[in-house]
Amino acid sequence: MRKLLTAGLAGMAAVMIMTGCGAKDEAKTATASDAKAGIVLGEYKNVPVTVVKPSVSDEELDARIETVLGGYATWDAVDRAAEEGDRVNIDYKGLKDGVAFEGGTAEGYNLVLGSGSFIDGFEDGLIGAAAGEQRNLNLTFPENYQSEELAGQDVVFEVTVNEVAEKHTPELTEAFVAENFPDLGTVDAYKEDLRQQMLDSKQQQSDQQRNAELLSAIVEDSEITCATEDVDEIYDQQINYYTTMASLYGLELADYASVMGMDEDTFRTEVRNIAELTVKQNMVLDEVAKKEGLKVEDADRQALAEEYKDVYESVDDMIEQAGAENVDRAILSEKALQVIVDNADITTVDGIDVAE
Repeated sequence: MRKLLTAGLAGMAAVMIMTGCGAKDEAKTATASDAKAGIVLGEYKNVPVTVVKPSVSDEELDARIETVLGGYATWDAVDRAAEEGDRVNIDYKGLKDGVAFEGGTAEGYNLVLGSGSFIDGFEDGLIGAAAGEQRNLNLTFPENYQSEELAGQDVVFEVTVNEVAEKHTPELTEAFVAENFPDLGTVDAYKEDLRQQMLDSKQQQSDQQRNAELLSAIVEDSEITCATEDVDEIYDQQINYYTTMASLYGLELADYASVMGMDEDTFRTEVRNIAELTVKQNMVLDEVAKKEGLKVEDADRQALAEEYKDVYESVDDMIEQAGAENVDRAILSEKALQVIVDNADITTVDGIDVAE
């Protein structure tokens, strides 16, 4: 779990710099501006690291193809009783003590039976129902339900089934590929292209993991004191990010932490630890850039603006929004990281999956 959080924070750090989160008026973020901050850089060349050479098995490819085909599935109305896996279109009203409760009423709602979208008993209670049928479902909300007013409460759902539909998933045929992926044309070409996409994704994960391990090793070999304010800055940004993400799903931060297998206090501690590691890694990259005499050229800024062309219209726009210091620092950090990777003692081993 820590590796997942570490990867997420490390990946977001550069993105936040380059997309304006903590824009140019916050350029001191993670720059060790505090007078007490400092670094004695350890060995950053010939750092040993083991990486997995990614590959994609036929089983993985088949599973991805099934997922893709599922996205092209159609739902066709059928004149029979609903079965698990069918989609039912329903109107429903939830009643507690005979009174409709907030959020418990909807019309024309599409529900796939067996999806686990509703509380226990709701979907099972519609198995065998036909279009036009009405059912009353006597259910109990779970004790840990997010709404305190409903947690553990007995309720009745009045449900009307408007339609029962069966899912039809297309097969991977030459005709399907020609219609949906005309640039590829054939099934074999499509499979080859999809396998390469999966391989590229795994390679990216492998590279990120390699980079994180190299930087962590250099941090461990260095003497670093980081500014508390820099750690606080990244910590606050990340907590705000996770809080916002949780709210999009109607959850609190504690709920999000639970999904990650932690209570909120443990989650916050983990985020702070990783924020501190991120600051230290940034200090390592800054120091490597200085020792190597790395410079930022106009072509570097142009290349970065092109990479983020969905965010910035031009180099000038990028500098205006993100700040010149942030832009140049992002470029130097990338160059410093490349120096570390190019000089690393890398051992490559075969494997299918990138380590979790």
